[in-house]
Amino acid sequence: MAFCPFCKQEINEVTAVYREVRHVEVTAKVRLDSNHNLSYNEEEVETLEVIDVEGDEEYSCPKCGETLPLNSEELELLLEGKLLLVKESEVEVKDSFTLFKGKVYKIRDHIKDLLFLEVLSDEVVEAILAANLF
Repeated sequence: MAFCPFCKQEINEVTAVYREVRHVEVTAKVRLDSNHNLSYNEEEVETLEVIDVEGDEEYSCPKCGETLPLNSEELELLLEGKLLLVKESEVEVKDSFTLFKGKVYKIRDHIKDLLFLEVLSDEVVEAILAANLF
């Protein structure tokens, strides 16, 4: 279960924006209008090929529109519930671990005030860390 770190809403998808350079073929009717200017009326646009993709995809929350600073691998982990994004001010941090909603997570990365929290897969390890660190 994934949550947006900004609006706190549950999300199961994100909005992705990316830019492509395409080679297209346009079919149009061309007429001379009353001012003696050529007027184009496009009838068909066919994409022949994608030439280039400019930059990385940018992901955002579909509910609040805030940008989620993730790459595609991190996005997959987030949507699988294996990675959480939380504001640093909302958690207690000790070394490379944090306590969030009663569970211990490993801090995988941080960008500005957001922490990328990795879910610990072993409940025994989590319990030991919780007892010793927090």
